[in-house]
Amino acid sequence: MNKNRKQLTQLTTAALLTALAILIPQVMPKIVIPPASFTLASHVPIMIGMLISPLVAVIVALGSTLGFLISGLPIEITFRALTHVIFALGGSIFLWKHRNYTHGVKFQIFNIVIALIHTLCEVAIVAFLLTTGFSNLNGRSLTSLFIVLGIGGFIHSIIDFNIAMFLMQAINKVYPFEILKEKPTLTLNKTTQK
Repeated sequence: MNKNRKQLTQLTTAALLTALAILIPQVMPKIVIPPASFTLASHVPIMIGMLISPLVAVIVALGSTLGFLISGLPIEITFRALTHVIFALGGSIFLWKHRNYTHGVKFQIFNIVIALIHTLCEVAIVAFLLTTGFSNLNGRSLTSLFIVLGIGGFIHSIIDFNIAMFLMQAINKVYPFEILKEKPTLTLNKTTQK
């Protein structure tokens, strides 16, 4: 594929994923316990973007933030969405340097690490908002809130990345993605000399 076509394909894919990331908070089912919320498949476009390029991952994460901002959900949820830039960029850079983590057990290990980073960033921003007085608990205990955010966010992240990878592998059969290509194995042709 020539360079211009590849760039156009990435731009188009980034635009489609960003549109989905903006739309998902508006239309998908969600459980909201402010400042926690769990929106079905909300991370999937970001995680697909991570498999395309670090730039696409960041663009889609910012689009998702916009989607949560205009969804009418509490502003703390928008700040949590903004932290997705951190795990999306870091995770995408890692995957592009270590492509063997896009398959099998190594992918699940990567998924768990990304879910931990994702959850810690969200808990950190909520803690910051609560301690600075920007947000309040409205009678909820800080500990129970962090348990909901921590455990719920961790599970949500793992499920969404598995959905993203399932979709990418299905699409990969029709339109191969560079990051999912198997690395060529070195084979030696042995010739016998007489």
